[in-house]
Amino acid sequence: MKSIHFSATAVALATAISMPMAGMAAQSTDHRTFDGTVVHVSTLNVKVKGMEGGKEQILSFVYLPRFGKASPIYKVHAGEFVRVTYDQKGGGARHVDKITPQKIGKGMKM
Repeated sequence: MKSIHFSATAVALATAISMPMAGMAAQSTDHRTFDGTVVHVSTLNVKVKGMEGGKEQILSFVYLPRFGKASPIYKVHAGEFVRVTYDQKGGGARHVDKITPQKIGKGMKM
């Protein structure tokens, strides 16, 4: 009877430990978006000012160019309203997947 109780406890403990880790792994590969105004652009970095979590924030994104592809960072300029699609896979830094200029229309707030 003790071995059954011990086995059930071990399984419950292993499940409790692995579930948050599985959630973290799924979250780290998620692609997210952030809308805002470009504050700074350099060859490997772009800073965007926008709203996230109900607060105005300036987020910094790292751009690592892919071999043979033109950099989308050269197409954006300070003061331009953009949508940044990014992930946080490696080392916790936000990596740009795509930067798309947006038109400011009805209902959009800066």
